[in-house]
Amino acid sequence: MDDGLRIRLPLADELARLARIERRAARLFSPDDLPSALSERTLPAETLSAARDAGLLWVADDAGQPVGFALAEILDGQLHLAEMDVDPAHARRGIGSALLEHVLAHGAQAGFDGVTLTTFSHLPWNAPFYRRRGFEPHAPAAGSPLASKLAEEIQAGLRHRIAMRFALNQPLQE
Repeated sequence: MDDGLRIRLPLADELARLARIERRAARLFSPDDLPSALSERTLPAETLSAARDAGLLWVADDAGQPVGFALAEILDGQLHLAEMDVDPAHARRGIGSALLEHVLAHGAQAGFDGVTLTTFSHLPWNAPFYRRRGFEPHAPAAGSPLASKLAEEIQAGLRHRIAMRFALNQPLQE
């Protein structure tokens, strides 16, 4: 990670910038994976604000400007990485890895035994990225909130979706 890049809670006036990062990151997906009707959708401002207030939203700060973010929530008694985006102009600098490490550290410090997420199974910057860092495919219990979230994503038109989990009693892989 470049010197000067740090992970921190966002300032209230930075939340609108996160939507721009989310839209720019969505452009990396083909319409086969992310239908165009979904590619311009961003997290609601209320969701970002509530996550910030709960200490579950972090930004990657480069020279005082957010260039990526991670949003977590509590789902099925686990910390769940609900969204992580890096502005493509800042890709390939370890920003996603730094955000992920921060989420995992937060989960361990908060006493969770795992971190879950849903992701595309076939895109290099999705499931393979998480797998290299120790996440394993995870079959959520039928009827659980995580199973419902995965089903909703598929119903919305997202293809090749899987759930993954990182057990917090293991080291992060590089």
